[in-house]
Amino acid sequence: MKKIKSAAALVALALAAASPAKAQVNVCIWGTITGPDALVNGMSYGLRDYLEFLNQTQGGIAGSKVNALLLDGRYKLDEELKIYRRCADEEKAVVVNGWSTGSVQALRDQINTDGVPFMTQSFASEVLDPKKYPYIFMAGPTYEQQMTIAFRDLAAKGGKKVLIMAPDNEYGRGPVNVVRQSGIIQKLGLDLVDTIEFRYDAQDLTPQMLRVKSRNPDMVYIQASAPQAIAILRDAAKVGLPAKLFVGNLYTITPTIPEQLGAAAEGFRAIQAYEPYGAEIPAMKQIEQFAAKATVEKKDIYFMKGWMEGIAISAAIENAIKKNGGHPPSDIKQFRQSVREQMEALTNLDDGGITPPLNFANHQGSIQARIAEIKDGKYVPTGEWINAS
Repeated sequence: MKKIKSAAALVALALAAASPAKAQVNVCIWGTITGPDALVNGMSYGLRDYLEFLNQTQGGIAGSKVNALLLDGRYKLDEELKIYRRCADEEKAVVVNGWSTGSVQALRDQINTDGVPFMTQSFASEVLDPKKYPYIFMAGPTYEQQMTIAFRDLAAKGGKKVLIMAPDNEYGRGPVNVVRQSGIIQKLGLDLVDTIEFRYDAQDLTPQMLRVKSRNPDMVYIQASAPQAIAILRDAAKVGLPAKLFVGNLYTITPTIPEQLGAAAEGFRAIQAYEPYGAEIPAMKQIEQFAAKATVEKKDIYFMKGWMEGIAISAAIENAIKKNGGHPPSDIKQFRQSVREQMEALTNLDDGGITPPLNFANHQGSIQARIAEIKDGKYVPTGEWINAS
């Protein structure tokens, strides 16, 4: 009996040795883990955590463990460019998730040349072109589409005068220039009374708020992130401008705003493209399952965005592996190309209710959003999902 057992064990070992282990799938993520935009970095953690959730519950993607590498770009362009090269060359990432508008604009031609599927956290329309930039994807309406939603809402309510505020970088300037040149403001019967650019790291915006007050707009649109929105609303209150006058893009939804500003934040509105953390949706059940064994760093709407991106990216990778007979392609270029094709082929993808069903044929996933308003210290949707096109 001992000899038979030993022989059987040897056969099992031989079979195990003859069966090659499935290759590890590398996904590279960088965000502002530390730096001026750290308030919204939950989306970087959300993507990483979803991939770790797949490792915990399914052994990875299609049986292949995922190595989700999270790096800190610190919202510094030179650092982000170096990280991209590391992700593409050294880490051999099959998908890269990058951060700023400046970096994706600087990298768009390299991304094409390298053939790396790239999910950007920017929503700049300048990099959204499936034919010109076939490897670049985003997860929601562009900044320009977000502005259009706000402008349509103003026009529907009888408003006439709009003012735009934006920081002095590509994140601010690019979308504002596109919208101004598009003619959409005039088509909606609105009058752009001023465009105010401010230093991205400005600590005192009182002079700008006095200028806003002198223009007497019906709405001020903020093409900025949460830290800038805090400064704007704080100094607006100083000169007697109510928060309800201001509307921000989707990166201005954070509990930090009402927590820091209190009553001065009441009435502030922002574009909401994702269900918030804690919403009664199927995705939260997965997140709670993950949180029972791991720490969730950021329990906010941006974490939900990242979790949704993880669902989409993993679906594309899984389909690419299945197409290759159940194993990741050994040639990284072939693997990346297949993932890009499968990403573009995702239609009616269920992300657990975080957004309406995803369709990445247009490289955006979902172009629906709604407006949320701060009421009693919390963001509350003021209407249904609106198609941004």
